[in-house]
Amino acid sequence: MRGGVRVIWGPPLALLLTLACAGEQEPATSAYPTAEITIGIHRIRVEVANTAERTARGLSGRAHLAEGRGMVFPYARAERHGFWMFDMHFDIDIVWIRDDRIVDLTPRAPHDPPGELPVYRPREPANLVLEVPSGTAEKLGWKVGDRVTVEPPLRPQAPAE
Repeated sequence: MRGGVRVIWGPPLALLLTLACAGEQEPATSAYPTAEITIGIHRIRVEVANTAERTARGLSGRAHLAEGRGMVFPYARAERHGFWMFDMHFDIDIVWIRDDRIVDLTPRAPHDPPGELPVYRPREPANLVLEVPSGTAEKLGWKVGDRVTVEPPLRPQAPAE
């Protein structure tokens, strides 16, 4: 054998694949901060899109979102923020929150609707937007008026200038 380092791929590759496929873990795709959102008795582990870049990217390009996981978008002001599903590969529920209450739900937003991508907006202003796998809100019985807690409390992104 010539000089240099020989890499044995079999066992390390098998371990990596086992870890990647184990459970319903979402891959660590970025350095997003995380938090936990509780609605009723149900806790959701969320990535926090707390910058303009993270907000623009959202869940785009990901293959899936595991059960019990989500992404949250905190805003400094409650408004009727618009969301669209560019480069999405799965359907989601959008939960619109103002302060500590659900103010609207967009269940089962399709990732590939025919024609132009729709922009989803709440009926009421919201300062926190939660995206979870499609069907989560119905399965867990979430409804408008439900109390929402976030730990740790989130710092909203600065308003766009």
